Amino acid sequence: MPPVLRLRFALCAAVVIAAGCSDSSTAPSSPSVPDIATLLAEMSPSGLSSVASLASPAVGASLQSAGVPDPNRCPYSSSTGFFVCPTTTANGLTFTEMFRLIDATGNSQSAPDAQTTAIETKTTVLGTITASASTYHVDGSSDQTLSGIRTNSHTLNGTSTTHVTGQEQVGTLTVPLDQTVKETMTNLVLPNAKAGQKWPQSGSLTVHVSNNASSTNFGDEVNIVITFNGSSTATVTFTDYFGTRTCTVDMANPNFSGCLA
Repeated sequence: MPPVLRLRFALCAAVVIAAGCSDSSTAPSSPSVPDIATLLAEMSPSGLSSVASLASPAVGASLQSAGVPDPNRCPYSSSTGFFVCPTTTANGLTFTEMFRLIDATGNSQSAPDAQTTAIETKTTVLGTITASASTYHVDGSSDQTLSGIRTNSHTLNGTSTTHVTGQEQVGTLTVPLDQTVKETMTNLVLPNAKAGQKWPQSGSLTVHVSNNASSTNFGDEVNIVITFNGSSTATVTFTDYFGTRTCTVDMANPNFSGCLA
């Protein structure tokens, strides 16, 4: 893939991740006892599938098959403080997921109640995907915490890292792939649909892409930082081999010419 096209794809994928933070069908609320299934669904758009889409759209699509876990099928482990969900396998990938409920003092809880203030999820994925003539070996993990769940401003912090190796068929060429993609969410205030909000209200999303394959000749590192202000217009700082550029992007109608100039 030519350098400019690959950089454009990286920017597009990063904005898709950001848009995913606004597309949940749920909205922040503050019931006396939190609905855990709703909170898990609220966190799901910023998981491994979005990160892996940067490495390969085929990988990202396969990771979406994991879905959102049913908390009723996740028994509590007193030794870890986490609810451990059943391991699932789909499209050649094996998924594990666990979550814990956190009270105001940071302690784990065995059941949700009026003192629950945050929820943390940990997810792993491991396996191999074959798509047409391409093969991808995937090894990923995610650790995210949603706080402020007793308010109307739910705030997401955490990281997701996916390492993808293999071979990708591009036309008549077989291209080696060895890429690590890391997503970091910092104080990302999710939109409250009940208040008419559509985009993250504040905070930032950082996506770092490392290309390790020896065939890459267009720069080994790409770093994208998206800073939100509650509107569809976000500030994007893009750093690669050629330097650092800052631009604004309308996530509803993204155009990256200013970042790639």
